Formats: sequence, structure tokens, C-alpha cells
Amino acid sequence: MMDGETGKVKIPGFYDEVVKPSKQELEEWAHAGFSVETFKKDHMITGMRTEDPMKVMKRVWGRPTMEVHGVVGGYTGPGIKSAVPPRAEVKLSCRLVPDMDEAKTMARIRTFVNEQFPDVQIHEEHGLAPFKGHVIGPYAAAIKDAYRFAFNAPCSFTREGGSIGAVKTMEDILGCEVFFLGLSLPSHGYHAPNENYDWEQASGGMAAFAHYFETVSGFQR
Repeated sequence: MMDGETGKVKIPGFYDEVVKPSKQELEEWAHAGFSVETFKKDHMITGMRTEDPMKVMKRVWGRPTMEVHGVVGGYTGPGIKSAVPPRAEVKLSCRLVPDMDEAKTMARIRTFVNEQFPDVQIHEEHGLAPFKGHVIGPYAAAIKDAYRFAFNAPCSFTREGGSIGAVKTMEDILGCEVFFLGLSLPSHGYHAPNENYDWEQASGGMAAFAHYFETVSGFQR
């Protein structure tokens, strides 16, 4: 399903709907202060397929993924057993990017697996439509201004993977744009046992939010 050397998903059609980052986005990423060394340290990574900063950013922020989260099968207790297990289970997911469709992606995976291994049973849990934040317009400009006010540093819009299904629904049903003012850092260890949040980011976030709402309160409706 995946090329081990390049990391490219080999399922036919997997990348057909993928929208590549725009020239403006790539320019923002280039000035985002991203460091491969810091990235590896924060995520405790010892080896990567590439250490070119832009290539890493494109893979982390702009390309879809397929990852295995768990493999279960056979004897897993102490010692050694020579019995061949009758079954095994693999749990996987895909991070989608604009304009991928979760149903089409699942159908392509199902077709590929069935062609290679007809006896494999696939149990689909759920899917979420991809969401791309807005990076232009008065509200986006207000976010940049708020960050500069709070942290005395320029703000660059990047992409980040996540499973917040309500965001797309909120935009579709409420008919309004949704924006993120992200404050967490990779070193905070998202969902890790040592997940934390430092006061510098928290206090800066308070100032950023206050400045942002003060700015947008003056917008004409």
C-alpha cells in the first residue's frame, strides 16, 4: 500500500483530488521559522526520509497520509511460540487534504486491498471531510495583527493535521468562515503522557484573542 523508501501511497487514484499548496502558502511556510532539527527533537525522531526543510513542511502540512496505528495477531505473551496465527488485525487511517473525498478514498483503499488480498475483511469506522482554513481577507489579517501584538513576531499561516469534524459542519450549516488561532507548540506533546502548555503561550494567547476581538468588533457587517 505504500512505498517504504519514498513514503508515497501506491493505491491508484489516491492523490487525484489533492490540491497542492499555492505559491503564497509556500512563501509563508518558508518564513515560518520551521527547523528540521527542532522538529526532530520535539517529536523524538531519529531518522527521516529527507531533511530538506521545504520538503519536510510539504509532507507534514500539505500532503495526505496513510498510517498504521496498530497491528494485532498471534501470540504476544512472554517467551516464544511457534504456532502460526489464524488471523491478524491492522488499524489504519488517512489524513485527507483539500479537495479529497473521504468516501472516494475509502473506496479506493477497499478496491486495492480486495484485489491484492480477497480474504481480508475491511471494517470502516468513520470519515471526516478535509477542511482548509482561510488565509486571506480581513479576518485573516486581523489574526496576523493579533499575533504580532501579543508575541512581537510575524505570523505565518501553515497547515496542521487534526480531526475536528465539527469545523466543516459549522461552516456549512452556519454559513460563516471559521478561523483558528493556534497557540500550542510541538514541544507541548499533543496527546502524549507529558502533554503540557506553558504560561508564555497562554498569556500571549490571552492578549492575542483580546486584540483580535477588539479588531473584528469594528468590522462593518
